[in-house]
Amino acid sequence: MWNETFVEIFAPNGQSRLVTLSQALALKQKQERTQDKALGIKRKQIPLNIILLPDIPESADFCKLSHAIMNIAKFDLAPETEAQGQWMRCVQLYYQAKSILLPNKIFNLIEDPTKSGGSVHQMLPSLALQNLLIETDAEKSFYDLLKVGESVIRSWAETQGINFPFLDFQELFIYILRKRFERDLQDPIFGLAPPLPDKKTRRLYYRRWLQFLGGLHENEKVQAEYRQALMDMGWEGYPLIALEHQKSRSREFDKLWQTFIKTHRALVRLIDSTIYWKNSIPYQTERTSRKALIEPVTTEDGYIYWKWS
Repeated sequence: MWNETFVEIFAPNGQSRLVTLSQALALKQKQERTQDKALGIKRKQIPLNIILLPDIPESADFCKLSHAIMNIAKFDLAPETEAQGQWMRCVQLYYQAKSILLPNKIFNLIEDPTKSGGSVHQMLPSLALQNLLIETDAEKSFYDLLKVGESVIRSWAETQGINFPFLDFQELFIYILRKRFERDLQDPIFGLAPPLPDKKTRRLYYRRWLQFLGGLHENEKVQAEYRQALMDMGWEGYPLIALEHQKSRSREFDKLWQTFIKTHRALVRLIDSTIYWKNSIPYQTERTSRKALIEPVTTEDGYIYWKWS
C-alpha cells in the first residue's frame, strides 16, 4: 500500500515532486537521523509524523512557511555536553511541531493537530504543548499585523531612509522569529549573552513593554525611551514603531492590534518554563528560588523528556 500511494512533497524553495509514501517516510527518517547524529543523539527508534495536506494551491504556501519555521532551529555551535545536545534536539523537535501548528493556524488546511492523537499532540509533552499553543497564538497575531500592515511598514521605512531588505512581510516575519530564537534560546545555551535576570524581574520588564504597546504609558519621556529601544533593535523593532499609530486609524487594524496585545500578554506564562545554563548543564527553578538540575530521558519509542534530578 505504501508503495502504491503517491504523495507530493515540497522542498524549502517551494518546488514539489511526487514520491511514494514509503519514500517520503524514508526521506524523513534519514533527515531525522542526520540531525540526531549532528548533536550526538542515539535513539533506537525515531517517531515520525506525515502530514497529508489537501490538493489545493494553499498547500504550497503552507509548506513554504513550514520549512522556513523548521529551519529557524539551527545552532551555530556544537554541544559541549550530552545534556546540552539533548536539549538542543528537543528545541528542534519543538520547532518541528511549531512548523505544523503555526502554518495551520494561518491557512487552516488540516484538523487541529493538537487534539488527542493528532500529530503535534504526539510530538510534545503536555507542558511543551501548552507553551506552544500560547506561543503560536501570539506569533499568529503578529503575522496578521505584518500582513495587513506591510505597505505601512514599507512607507515608514522609506520616510526614515531605511532599506526594506525583505521580499515580503512573510520573510520579515521569519527574520524576526529567527532573531528571537538566537536571543532567547541559542545565546543562553552557549553563554553568548549575559545571564538571564530572575523570573520576577523578567515578568515586570515584559509587562511594562506591553503597557507601552497598549498605549497605557502617558509619560512622553517614557514613550520616547521605549521607541528608541525599538529603533535600536533594528528590524525586530521597526514594524512596531511603524504600526503603533495605525490602531487609531482603522477599526480592522485596532482589532488586530488588541489581539496582538492579548496574545502577547499570555506569553508571560512561558517565563515559568525558563531554562538556566551553567557550565553547559540545564537547570530550572522550582516554586522556590532554588535552581534544580534537570536530566534527559529517552523512551524506548524514541521520545525525549526531562525530569527533575
